Amino acid sequence: MQLMSGLILVVLAGLLQGSFILPMTLTRAWKWEHTWAAFSLLGMLIFNWAIGLSVLPHLADAIRLCPPDSIRILLLLGACWGAGAVLFGLGMERLGMAVGYPVIMGLILSLGALIPLIQSGASELFTQSGVLLLTGLCAVLLGIVLCSWAAARKDRDDPHGHSSATAAGLTIAIFAGVLSCLPNVGLNNEAALTASAIRQGAAPGMAANAAWVVQFTAGFAVNFLYCVFMAIKRRNLGLVRLESIRNLALVAAMALMWIGSFYFYGMGAARMGRWGAIAGWPIFISLSILVGNLWGISRGEWRSALPRARTQLNRGLIAVLVAVVIFALSSAMH
Repeated sequence: MQLMSGLILVVLAGLLQGSFILPMTLTRAWKWEHTWAAFSLLGMLIFNWAIGLSVLPHLADAIRLCPPDSIRILLLLGACWGAGAVLFGLGMERLGMAVGYPVIMGLILSLGALIPLIQSGASELFTQSGVLLLTGLCAVLLGIVLCSWAAARKDRDDPHGHSSATAAGLTIAIFAGVLSCLPNVGLNNEAALTASAIRQGAAPGMAANAAWVVQFTAGFAVNFLYCVFMAIKRRNLGLVRLESIRNLALVAAMALMWIGSFYFYGMGAARMGRWGAIAGWPIFISLSILVGNLWGISRGEWRSALPRARTQLNRGLIAVLVAVVIFALSSAMH
């Protein structure tokens, strides 16, 4: 029952993570830096701390009484993740949801699962669960390659396409994926903060969420400062006043889905035991890839693509779907 409830929470987290970019596509008048700055402020700082304080008693004391070295590691991982989050937003803007999600989230999935697995001991790689997990990771990487080829083919077939823009978007996506896997690495290395939160009265299944508060606060600083810098550089700060109420409502929904997905994942991973960060993370990210891709297709991002490019994209999606099943089997077998 504990494992099943954990899987349900992880699935819900994946659905939210795969959908959170959608409101960003509906904003008006604002540039990317305005939307991303508001999202960073709400999701990474305000909602993050509001949820953390509501589910973790004496959160500030738990952080203060945690060994400083542990906090510094989480802050460093959070700052690096923050740089990845900036690149994530830029990559999604260039590639769209249909391609951006498989490439970026696929890399996040692979590295975010592989690093904790290696940290748990090389012998874990050769267990049945470990072999299944590695097989799933290979399926995800195949899906990334197929989706990338599909994007390149779509760009070649489009007379108005720009291959250089697509290449730049894919480069950004690769760096975004590498840096953005770090929250899961942090979640797998926050035993000291979790213990401190439990000592302050947090429920064992919720205590690990303290890591999100620390990491995403550091990530907020990187994201917000970059967006402000870009707005000043482009001299468009005044555009924030346009459509502000409508856009803020959309960004608030975006921020709640995003931060909510991590807290649901954190609760689900805790219920799945020590394999939560290893098998739970791939399920979480794989589902977000599928959902985000389907949203992109439903919005018509591939309406003008020729059948061969769409076929290639569908093959990539199938590879990711197969990976989700393999990851679920890996978790259940363990």
